[in-house]
Amino acid sequence: MIIQRLVVLILVAIAAQAAQASGINGYAAMGASETAGTSYTGSWVPYLANQRGANFGGAGQPYNVAVGGATSATLLTEGQHTEVASLVQSGNVDLSFLSIGGNDFSAVGGQIAGGSLSGPALTAWAQGVVTNIDTAMDTVLSAHPIGMIVAGMPDIPLTPAGRVGFDTPTKLQRGEAAVDLFDSLLLPEVLARGLVFVDFSKALRDLNAAPLVVGGVTIDMVNASTDPTHFFQDGKHPAAVGNGLVANLFLKALNIGYGTNFALLTDLEILTTAGLAGSYTGETSNLPYANYITAVPEPSTIALIMAAFLTGSLFWRRSSKTSTWPGG
Repeated sequence: MIIQRLVVLILVAIAAQAAQASGINGYAAMGASETAGTSYTGSWVPYLANQRGANFGGAGQPYNVAVGGATSATLLTEGQHTEVASLVQSGNVDLSFLSIGGNDFSAVGGQIAGGSLSGPALTAWAQGVVTNIDTAMDTVLSAHPIGMIVAGMPDIPLTPAGRVGFDTPTKLQRGEAAVDLFDSLLLPEVLARGLVFVDFSKALRDLNAAPLVVGGVTIDMVNASTDPTHFFQDGKHPAAVGNGLVANLFLKALNIGYGTNFALLTDLEILTTAGLAGSYTGETSNLPYANYITAVPEPSTIALIMAAFLTGSLFWRRSSKTSTWPGG
């Protein structure tokens, strides 16, 4: 009887997860220039819309409401969050992406590098940005979407522009510590709302730690260039290959957090989009995307954990009644 109940519990939880995933019909995106636009060299959104069929509103991807140059404060004053909430209320959007904070960091980057913004003042700055993001999350969540995926701070000191300002080990340490502080404040806010967190800074650090080879093509992570073999096209914006990898982070976050089954972009797809198909020699990137995603366990995962625990308890109870223990 107990085993039968456990099986029913597992099947119900898995069915609920499948229903949730199949219920995602529309997507929205909020953020700054790294998200805005319909060009593969300007945004990761076109990969999801064009290569994976994610509905961002059709031609022109109007549900991508990101605005170039936005900060966490102007995201609110320009109404990105209220626009997405309205799209959810109207039934057009079920899940949204939020990636903001890079321009907030850049505005005070010189102070962070020089050490004049540190200690309690740095914490207050980071908390102010997180509070703005909290407002954006809560506004969208008030419309009752299926979910939201929130990205942490990109590691700005490792962008080409950031390397100019954070050009000594001491400055780099200060910059990365500030990024880590921000993420440490944002992560619990995201998880407390049952949402999914994407760790951009960890991903970018790992990409810099070893040569990045996509489809057999070595990708320059340090220097900015319009040459498609460079990750960055300018001081801080990813080019087509970089945006393909960012898109995979978000696809993996969807699969882990909301039970979708999107295939990640292959190296061949990314290189083809970047105009480098002729250089492709095989799938070589093999990045551990799951390492950069943090999510509250899905219902099916919780059910399986409960089933394992209760089954183990039942087995132990039966064993304890039939086993003879030394000295017992």
